Amino acid sequence: VMRILGLLIGLTLAAQADDLEMRQSGKAVTHFSLQQLKAISSPQALRLDGGIHNYWAIPIQPLLEKVYGKAAYGEDITFVFVCRDGYRSPVKAEELKRLPAFLAFASSDSKPFVLEDKPLGPFYLIWDSERYPERKVGGNWPFQVVAIDRASFSQAYAATLPPPKSSPAVAHGFAVFRKHCLSCHQINSQGGNMGVDLNSPYSVTEYFQKPYLYKLIDNPQKLRNRATMPGLDRSLPNRKQAIQDIIAYLEAKAAQRRA
Repeated sequence: VMRILGLLIGLTLAAQADDLEMRQSGKAVTHFSLQQLKAISSPQALRLDGGIHNYWAIPIQPLLEKVYGKAAYGEDITFVFVCRDGYRSPVKAEELKRLPAFLAFASSDSKPFVLEDKPLGPFYLIWDSERYPERKVGGNWPFQVVAIDRASFSQAYAATLPPPKSSPAVAHGFAVFRKHCLSCHQINSQGGNMGVDLNSPYSVTEYFQKPYLYKLIDNPQKLRNRATMPGLDRSLPNRKQAIQDIIAYLEAKAAQRRA
């Protein structure tokens, strides 16, 4: 009897491990199994990259509006997609309202639910980049998503904001950093957990000479053997200036570092 009970408990925990948790400012609100998600938002077969990648996916808008209501979106609202490995991808609420986004849960062509041998489940945030090609630029395609957290960006990421009256270069650098770097890296202990904190206890600008910091952002593999960090998206417009502006932002934040 104890063995059967242990097996049932194990199966229950395994099922719960694949649930999607919904949060508000870091606190759990509710969670859904895949079957419950399918009941909220009917799955669709999505064909991407000319049919190279094909997924069963759940439209995300009905889910967000069920949990957070019609007022789910707002100018300062961000939805943070929390992944098993510590990756935290903040996506502006306006983007999720304006562009079709989906939670993929399986391949629709009998192929394994993986990308470059990396398991994508339980959920993979994808976008209809066939209809909206701008979603191919800039990422925000996190996989192994286990939770969605709705928060005020200016509160949840207050320590990452540029100093008051920052230059246009610093403001632009922050915008690029927010979209491309904050998912992995932290500034003053706020952001993703995959990379190092770039401002605490010391700013990266204090121990990296500027030319080498540029190279690190541009192409980490040329600066460090076996570096796993990707370089800044090469399809980004005015990429060289964007890297310089990221550095300007990091330099501006150095005066606001947390020891």
